[in-house]
Amino acid sequence: MKKILSLVLVLMMFLSLAAGALAETGVDTNPVEKDGVKYKGTVKIGSVMCEAGAYAGVGVPYSQFYKLFVKYINEVMGGVAKGADGVGYYLDHVSYDDQSEGPLAKTYIEKLVEDDEVFSMVGNLGTWIIAATQDYIVESGVPSVYWGTGSALQYYLPAEGNQRFTFPVQPIYITEGRIMLLRAVNLPAIADSNVAEVKKVGLIYSADDVGNQILQGVNMQLEALEASRRPEILGVQVNTTVADELTSQVAQLAGADAVIIGGNQPYFNGIYTAMQQNPETRGIPVIVSYVNVAPTFVPAVANEADAGDIYGGAWVVIDPAAQTERQAADIAEFLKVLDWGVEKGYVTQEAATAYSISAYSMSSFIAVNVFMEGINRLADKEITRDSFLEAMESERINVPISGGVDYSNAQRIGLDGMAFAKYVKNYTDPATSFITVDGMKSIGELLGE
Repeated sequence: MKKILSLVLVLMMFLSLAAGALAETGVDTNPVEKDGVKYKGTVKIGSVMCEAGAYAGVGVPYSQFYKLFVKYINEVMGGVAKGADGVGYYLDHVSYDDQSEGPLAKTYIEKLVEDDEVFSMVGNLGTWIIAATQDYIVESGVPSVYWGTGSALQYYLPAEGNQRFTFPVQPIYITEGRIMLLRAVNLPAIADSNVAEVKKVGLIYSADDVGNQILQGVNMQLEALEASRRPEILGVQVNTTVADELTSQVAQLAGADAVIIGGNQPYFNGIYTAMQQNPETRGIPVIVSYVNVAPTFVPAVANEADAGDIYGGAWVVIDPAAQTERQAADIAEFLKVLDWGVEKGYVTQEAATAYSISAYSMSSFIAVNVFMEGINRLADKEITRDSFLEAMESERINVPISGGVDYSNAQRIGLDGMAFAKYVKNYTDPATSFITVDGMKSIGELLGE
């Protein structure tokens, strides 16, 4: 009898310890030591990022810096949610390459939730991912911090139920469409824009979620403008990215004072190139989505003297001359991670140099930092998904190299402020291939409110 009682007590003790060690999915409170660093437990996060396929140009610098930064967090910073004793949780990161394909992304998202049992998704990359998986993510109730997209599928005002576990950061395309129209109308106020007035605005947009959401935002803002400031819109929808197949669509933009290109990288490249091939549209300034504001995606024809100027929103403030003191400090920390990576042999100097000027590498730095802001608010507290939600909503979060997001009152609208950048033709320094011509402003500020 005593032996049975002893066995029962041992079993109860074991179950109690096990319950304490796995208090929440993706959180292990068993102490661990790795590479000489002690941690009080482990927090597991997951992401799906493209390192192959149509968007590998975005995915490679994004994913490679992301993985390096997680190493830095563990080895240099001592993990996340560090308590008063200076001991944090090891950040365990699991990622998959969806090769820029939605169906494969869905497979991997389900694997992260059901097999890997992550605590949170952090930094999934791409509109195709959110389109394929957002309903599943919401149903599963897994926190999802930062999608590398501006898709309106993450837009909630207010969020309800499990929708509250979605934490968007990048500007939503609907919001960006509003900003793009206001920037077009305000072009005459931009130095060296060579635009005297804006009576007609061309809007050429892709026949997908990105284009249609930018269209929605443009129309929303158009209706809100005073009649005296409201331009005529020349709207054209396209469903190809090949410049030679866009001749007739581009011709409809003739006479526009400025053109908004509502589409992601392949559409921007094809549309802009087709515009420069047509004498009636060559030279018209264009405003592109923030996802295109990188020299990687600018067609070579843009460097010709009479080619149209390229402007775009900048939610990441790369231009040193336009940075606040905090944003400059953020950039310094970002570069410090790269220098450390080279020193440790985790990345080559060539790769580090490329990543140092990549808005996509900076985006993954932002994604992980926003998650860390929330999880670090739980230092010396129990880490659960509900407590993480409360922490994320408790106060405004500063977004590195950018502005801030506020998840209070269940609002999930991302950033509503962007700077305005211009492409520098025949630049010599890739770090200044886009210069800020107007600082970060909200919609209200652009309206003069």
